[in-house]
Amino acid sequence: MARATIAEVAELAGVSQATVSRALRGVGKVAPKTRAKVEAAADRLGFTLSKSASSLASGKTMRVVLLFSGKLNEWFNANVLQGVCEVLEPEGYDVSPTFVTGRQETERYFAQLPKNRNADAIIISSFQLDESAREKLRVTDMPTVGVNIPAESFCDAAIGVDNYDGMSKAVRLLKSLGHQRIAFVVDYIPDDMVYSTSQRMEAFLEAAEQNGYDDEYAYVITADEHDAPLSKADLAAQLVAKLLSLPHMPTAICAETDQVAIAVIKELGKQQLHVPEDISVIGFDDADIAQAANLTTVRQNPLEMGRNAARKTLSLLRGQTPDASYESQEATLMLRDTTRRVATDRS
Repeated sequence: MARATIAEVAELAGVSQATVSRALRGVGKVAPKTRAKVEAAADRLGFTLSKSASSLASGKTMRVVLLFSGKLNEWFNANVLQGVCEVLEPEGYDVSPTFVTGRQETERYFAQLPKNRNADAIIISSFQLDESAREKLRVTDMPTVGVNIPAESFCDAAIGVDNYDGMSKAVRLLKSLGHQRIAFVVDYIPDDMVYSTSQRMEAFLEAAEQNGYDDEYAYVITADEHDAPLSKADLAAQLVAKLLSLPHMPTAICAETDQVAIAVIKELGKQQLHVPEDISVIGFDDADIAQAANLTTVRQNPLEMGRNAARKTLSLLRGQTPDASYESQEATLMLRDTTRRVATDRS
């Protein structure tokens, strides 16, 4: 069966081919009744407008890049992607997830961006750019939206979780449970790509100070520098070894993510340290695994972050200013089974 043509849609709808093109591309002035008539005719004939032809005509690619560091199967990234797609795909945009790891990959990507400009906008999730990458991004003049990127960053708009609020709630909980020595455990963070977890580390230290912990009672335990990503088991083994080497073992730990928290709990068990009897543990995310493991954690909502980022992107693409250019989600403390009051004979 031959594919329906734009001329046949125009004839059935009783309008010009130009009106069909404008109506199906969502551009130009087309009366709602006329647009509905064109869409009904297109549906009846099974006609779809060629996206490549539409892009050539409009100067738009109808594509939005979603730039991540890390992997798509990570809980946070997968949820951000789902949220972005839920909003942008019904508007006719293709979402192109792209991943960079480390400084060299980031430099290569942004070096090609001004020449390849194959998207209408870019959403950048959970990492910072150096000045060279920012300048190349500015040259493209593309709308840029950040997810878990500080409001004062390089983006036109951004949405993130309030890491300071989240860590403050976690530290206050530990203080209320009588924990006198606490620690924050985190993977190595490259200087050139500052992930949102670096802000959590700063937030932990600030919250510890505000709650009366000095440097001898609030530790930050960081993995050694490494190029290739560590497995969570190897990361946990390294972090727990460093904890055990401290002059005084903390009675409570805050981890950068739920995945790290659960891996650390497993490694502590190998060292005959039980959670929460010997040590309390708090994660960050409230991912599915946190609920399954009954992990006390700080909840963020990357699915809604993705939706919000996509809505801001649409506003910018339409030449509008988002209702709130920079927004911060409240973090929620989820109390479960991995925290308890410290034993009276512990310090």
